[in-house]
Amino acid sequence: MNNSRFSKLARNSTLLALTLSALTACDVDVGKDGLTINKDDSVEYVPGPSSKPAETADCGGTSSGVNWGALLNENCPKLSDYNLFADSSDPTRNPNTGGIPYDLSTPLFTDYASKYRFVFIPEGEQATYSEHEAFEFPVGSVLVKTFAMPADTANRGQNETIIETRLLIHRENGWVARPYYWDTQGDASLAIAGKSVENMTTLHNGQTLTFTYAVPKASSCTSCHSVVPLLQGSEDQRQPIFKPIGPKARFLNKDFDYEGYTRNQLAYWEEQGVLAGLPASMSEVSKAPLFNDELDPTTLTPEALHDAAKAYLDINCAHCHRSELTLPEPLYAGPAGSSGLQMEFNRAYEDDPTRFGTCKTPVAGGSPDYPLGDVVPGAADMSYLVFRMSTTDPRHKMPELGRSTVHAEGVALISEWIDQLPEAACSP
Repeated sequence: MNNSRFSKLARNSTLLALTLSALTACDVDVGKDGLTINKDDSVEYVPGPSSKPAETADCGGTSSGVNWGALLNENCPKLSDYNLFADSSDPTRNPNTGGIPYDLSTPLFTDYASKYRFVFIPEGEQATYSEHEAFEFPVGSVLVKTFAMPADTANRGQNETIIETRLLIHRENGWVARPYYWDTQGDASLAIAGKSVENMTTLHNGQTLTFTYAVPKASSCTSCHSVVPLLQGSEDQRQPIFKPIGPKARFLNKDFDYEGYTRNQLAYWEEQGVLAGLPASMSEVSKAPLFNDELDPTTLTPEALHDAAKAYLDINCAHCHRSELTLPEPLYAGPAGSSGLQMEFNRAYEDDPTRFGTCKTPVAGGSPDYPLGDVVPGAADMSYLVFRMSTTDPRHKMPELGRSTVHAEGVALISEWIDQLPEAACSP
């Protein structure tokens, strides 16, 4: 498959685990405003009845254009059945009508893989802008992310091995996650149960990294893509809600090269008629800083370093480590929101440094080697957070899913940020 293109935590976390376990064991539909996990590992958020008429189509049943009917109704065995790309063997470019490529200013780390992202929104429909949260996408929308491993991370886009393509599909009864594994160069197969790819290698900064790459099973997506209720008593029967993560204004507020036409992504979406509610002035839109592995955090100003660290923690951690704040659903939090560690980009550090781990004793995990807290200002080497980012031990590593290697550049960024934080009570 090698060539130029292929080449949690307190009560609520425990409740989530028990809820998901119970749902997985039973072929149930939990009904309105809930999460459904079926025996086949399919995962669905159920928002209630929709008036939008369902389309029907068979897998592979269209010769031109996106197979919208199959996307809405079928779990097709092959990625090509949905006809998302002009060349079904190359999911990194040339989306069919309705598809728009996009990128994030600060991306989530996944074992140094390159990522190719696309959003597909049905003709005549629009996503709705949100100041802080992921946009609201209409039924029929699809978020596509392809992961490809470069032979050398210094030459992304060249000699890459395509590993997987993940789909988030907004169907009539809610969002579903569908992972596809590229078992051949020509097409990817549905991998509901996930896949372990052993002996994956890449050259990074002159060092060969060898590891087992994990394609997640569909039900694992709830670990990051759901928010859970902060239960208000024994009669509170609310269920977790499945949500997209990446497409937020702050991460999309950057330029993108649309084959020679460079434009701010949010402005471009508005121009294409697929985004409603964008403020008239881009100065009113939140903007996360650009971050990549070439950035040297020691060269940043204190303000820029602080913003870069918060953006990195937000995209890599805050989908779990968040609570209420700007969540549109009242009394909901990320799966680890009740841990006290809450790292949203739009949360002000100075309002309560403990929320970002400063001098906070870990609720879950912990290590006797790091007794002073998650974050020890002025002492990154004594901070449990940095240790968790620097290990691949399943008992301690964070994030728990999505990586088998250590993101050295991310560790360097957060370490520099901690070292420059104002002194606190736990500082040595």
